[in-house]
Amino acid sequence: MNKIKSGTISILGKPNTGKSTLVNNLTGRKISAVSDKPNTTRNKILGVLNTAVSQILFLDTPGIQVSNKFLNRIMVQSSLQAINESDITLVLIDASKAITNDDYEVISRAKDRSPFIVINKIDLIKKSKILKIVDLLRNKFPFIKDFIPISALENEGLSLLLDELTKILPNYGKIFPDDYFTDQPEKFYLSEIIREKIFNHYYEEVPYNTAVVVEDIKDKKKMTIIQAYVIVKNSHHKQIIIGKNGSMIKKIGTESRVEIEEFLLCPIFLDLRVKIDSKWLLRKDKIFNFSNI
Repeated sequence: MNKIKSGTISILGKPNTGKSTLVNNLTGRKISAVSDKPNTTRNKILGVLNTAVSQILFLDTPGIQVSNKFLNRIMVQSSLQAINESDITLVLIDASKAITNDDYEVISRAKDRSPFIVINKIDLIKKSKILKIVDLLRNKFPFIKDFIPISALENEGLSLLLDELTKILPNYGKIFPDDYFTDQPEKFYLSEIIREKIFNHYYEEVPYNTAVVVEDIKDKKKMTIIQAYVIVKNSHHKQIIIGKNGSMIKKIGTESRVEIEEFLLCPIFLDLRVKIDSKWLLRKDKIFNFSNI
């Protein structure tokens, strides 16, 4: 009897190519926060998919881009580290936009891994453009293993993608128990739900200068009490997050509570407050602390 196939697959790409949407839809769980703004994902997040013949470990990574900002540099380091931690590397390309030097940079970084190029968002383009992208990248990067067109949002091509990946997975056997779906603690998952709402409702620099920390979770008889903080770097951002008469923080809390209750399968009380920490974006220990709690 053959062993269950298993292995780690890193998913790379420049910001906003659909990496988190892909991981969420492949695993059937909301592993990562998703928004239409770039750089929503800040650190590597493991999502596990169990099938009858395989256990696939997907590494969702922050978008790779050139930036002098400290947070962005830390995020890029995390993404590049994932290449060496994986058996298979996927590079996502946004088919609805022009191929740029940033795309070329990501592909070049994965050269030694013979990456698959996953052409995403094909629901937004004419099919003839797929062939043009394949021709362009195959001529420029002969080390590319193969091209797979998909729409992560519409679940188009995902079965084919899984079939192709399963064929070349190692026969490691199961690495984790069947009920294991992510390497992140429960507090991280809850903080991602809240942070996603912030990205969806705030604009310009505000969501990028904001972190969420779930400080405490207490199980009571009739409900779970969750204490969480939105971390901002100055009083101006604090006022924006709170909103007039507390309207915005109330909206974020209400939307987050609904989704957290679906996840925990119980009523919750979410005590959501705002704290100022002017140094959190300047210190590596705080970036990782606020991203992983």
